[in-house]
Amino acid sequence: MNLRSAVPSALAALFSLATFASAQTVTPPPMKMGLWQSDVTVQMSGMPNGVSVPPHAVTSQFCMTPNTWQDSLRNLQNRRPNMPVNCTTSNVQQDGHHYSADVQCTAQQGFTTNVHVDMQFDSDESMHGTTTMNMSGPNAPPGMQMNSTVKSKFLNSDCGDVKPGQGKMVGAPGGAPPS
Repeated sequence: MNLRSAVPSALAALFSLATFASAQTVTPPPMKMGLWQSDVTVQMSGMPNGVSVPPHAVTSQFCMTPNTWQDSLRNLQNRRPNMPVNCTTSNVQQDGHHYSADVQCTAQQGFTTNVHVDMQFDSDESMHGTTTMNMSGPNAPPGMQMNSTVKSKFLNSDCGDVKPGQGKMVGAPGGAPPS
């Protein structure tokens, strides 16, 4: 694993697992439906060969609809037989102000990922949370970890060109273009 592929690969894994964990929620959260923007900061430690990865931040937009949650779960279940990864979700807790869950995924090659997602619904236009991902496997050094913080805010009831179930990368936190 080289440094150039580590951060994008980790971000893709984070978004996939966060979507999986969120998809387990049958009831949409008490949030406004429409266009949302998330600032995600990722810190990685325990990388192979002692490689140091500086914190990486990205801003994305997504269209939240009542069906987004159920569709994400249905799509994931439809793809699962073709995926070389087996994931289970446990300890799911949700109320009007909080969502948390644990996700464990194991790949055929013996690579295991344990994820804890914790989200706070601050208001119907704001949420924040953390994700902790611990990774282990035959080719991974012990102690590989990725921690992320997420801050999301409602932008508009019209999603514009962002389709439900699909995200759009828009740059660095706050929507600035990537440098």
